[in-house]
Amino acid sequence: MTSRISRLFAVLASALVGAALVLLAPTAALAHDTLVSSDPADGAALESSPAQLTLDFSADILDVTPVVRIVGADGQAVQEVTPAVSGRSAVATLSEPLPAGEYTVQWRVVSSDGHPIEGDFGITVQNDPAPTADPAAEATPSAEATPSADASAGAAAQTPAPSSAPAGAEPSATPSAEPAVENSQSSAMMPLLLGVAAVALIAAIAAVLVSRRRAAGRIDRETSREDPRVGR
Repeated sequence: MTSRISRLFAVLASALVGAALVLLAPTAALAHDTLVSSDPADGAALESSPAQLTLDFSADILDVTPVVRIVGADGQAVQEVTPAVSGRSAVATLSEPLPAGEYTVQWRVVSSDGHPIEGDFGITVQNDPAPTADPAAEATPSAEATPSADASAGAAAQTPAPSSAPAGAEPSATPSAEPAVENSQSSAMMPLLLGVAAVALIAAIAAVLVSRRRAAGRIDRETSREDPRVGR
């Protein structure tokens, strides 16, 4: 009887343990989100510094005090950035390019279940960032060039412009313009003069014809008076 009860308790205990494992295993698996991928990826060798680091997780993470820290090979933190969280992604924009070297990217975010999770991955930058021009150095030559430009402008203003006309020669612009005006006026008057001449010629011819006709009429009248037979 005792052995039968012992076996019954053993079976019940095994069932309870199995049920607990079945119920708790998914809860434990889904309890915390995990890092699925990153850009740059873990172990990536980059020719130049990335502008930003992107972390993608298995579920939406909470925007609660996220941190991305970049640590150099000497263990010193180079940059610490607060990433922008959006859904499953956290994007950390670097404040300045990274010099050549090996780096460890340490991250910490809050999982969708409210628990903080953290991790790290490594990247390598092969080349230093390109040097940028110094605005002050670029401005200095232009500032020095200003006086010389002013001096050149002053010298040009003081130096009289050479004249190709001989000494004592008077400008020919005004006289040359007057004949052009006179020629244009003569051209405009020419048709009028021709018209007046034509009218005068026609009037002269008409006067001659009228005079001749009047003279012929007087001759005919005088002839008829002298010889009455002409009138018959």
